[in-house]
Amino acid sequence: MKSTLSREENVVKLLLILAHADENYHNNEKKIILDLVRQENINVKSYNKILKEVKNLKHSYKKECLKVLKSIKEKNLREKTLTLLANLTSADFILHEDEMLMLQLIADEWGMYKQKLIN
Repeated sequence: MKSTLSREENVVKLLLILAHADENYHNNEKKIILDLVRQENINVKSYNKILKEVKNLKHSYKKECLKVLKSIKEKNLREKTLTLLANLTSADFILHEDEMLMLQLIADEWGMYKQKLIN
């Protein structure tokens, strides 16, 4: 997608990347994302364009994920997004390795992780 996305659209794109990381866009994942689209008043056309772009990424999710992460700068939006992403990973009742790796990548990139409890 060549046009600039709004911050809300970037969050949706990140969720779609995570949802497609395991190559199975589960109905529960779709419901969570579409609920956010409605809540944030994102145009359905825009959602469909983002969805099409994510589907066409093939297996370059990591590169696109890193690009989108850089566009989400506000701490409170990052926290909200990380919560949405965590909820999304459990939507299909299976935590896939690709999803865990994607969450780790995001937490590392944003510096949002807990220190080890034991040194």
